[in-house]
Amino acid sequence: MKSPSQLRIGDVMTPSPYTITIDATLSDAKAEMERLQVNHLPVMDGTVVESVISDRDIKRFTLPAHKISADEELLVRDLVPSRAFVADIGDPLGTVLDRMVDNGLGTVIVLDNGELAGIFTETDACRVLSRLLSGEEL
Repeated sequence: MKSPSQLRIGDVMTPSPYTITIDATLSDAKAEMERLQVNHLPVMDGTVVESVISDRDIKRFTLPAHKISADEELLVRDLVPSRAFVADIGDPLGTVLDRMVDNGLGTVIVLDNGELAGIFTETDACRVLSRLLSGEEL
């Protein structure tokens, strides 16, 4: 078993074979998240990981109080940040967690040789802490 200081982000990330295109509609993104039972999807612009969209982002922009006409449909590109926070699969977990805390980040995209490998969220961080505290292997 690795000690906590030996853990790399790749040891604890959620592998992420699921993505959404930057030109998808919010309705499509919401439906895909529901189908996959996930709260975040990496956003792809061609072969490049551009950002990440969350169910919270979608809810915020689809509330009845939001001033969008019924015939308008927002695209993923309309509300995601221009770049996601990215870590390399071999980065130390502690370093990634420190950067998440310092920058108020809830999600990290994990790359392996420049290719999407996974995603790491606040929920994953809580899961890791819970397992470490209970003595489970990671």
